[in-house]
Order: sequence, then C-alpha cells, then structure tokens
Amino acid sequence: MQTQHPDKPQAVNRAVNLLWASIAFGLVKILMDFTHVSAMASVGFTSFVLAFTFAIIIFLIFMISSGKNWARIAFLIMFVIGTIPALPVVLDEFGRAPAVGALSVVQLCLQVYALFLLFTSPGRAWFRKTTPA
Repeated sequence: MQTQHPDKPQAVNRAVNLLWASIAFGLVKILMDFTHVSAMASVGFTSFVLAFTFAIIIFLIFMISSGKNWARIAFLIMFVIGTIPALPVVLDEFGRAPAVGALSVVQLCLQVYALFLLFTSPGRAWFRKTTPA
C-alpha cells in the first residue's frame, strides 16, 4: 500500500494546489451562475449533480496527493472527456456572463498546468515509484 511520500516533488505539491484552486474557482463560478445552471433542471437535481461531481474531483485530488497513479490517470481521462463538450458552454458563458466565462478559462488553465506537472518529470517518476512490500 502506497502512502504519502516524504520525497514528494514540489511539482506534485504545486499541481495539487492548482487543482484545489481550480475547485475554488469552480465554486465561485457556480455561485455566480447558479440561476442559469439551475434553470436547466430542478434545483435538487442540479445540486446533487454538482455535489457528486465535486466529491469525485475532491476524492481524486486527495488520492493524487497521496501518490495514487490511478487517480492522476482518472483525472486526466475525466478532464479529456469533459473538456470537449465544455468548449461550447464556455463560449455561451462569455456571451451571457463574461466574468463566468473568464473563470472557466482560468479553471481550465489551472487544470492543464496541473496535469502537465503530474505527467512530466519529476511528477511522473514519483507516481511510478513502487514501495517495498
């Protein structure tokens, strides 16, 4: 079982902090745009989907921070799957609420840079380490 490593590279710490910042920007963005977001479905359903999504992302951030290679791969897969359909949404945000669109771009940039740090050295090597049994 792999636990928190004392030799965690600064790049991984920075990536995890960027992911936490991305969560914070996402929360601010939702609060700013909740009227629009909740108009697409019931408030209860929207709140459930948002809470569930944030819970998964938060769980992955904790697992990435503790050195779980599968978590960084899962985050990358979710990022790729979510980015393509999100691009038209961001364009709509800029047309409807430019500040919300700008926050989406900031959030996207934070996640891209965090993934870069996690999948390049020294981050990549740290996740590939095996711990003795």
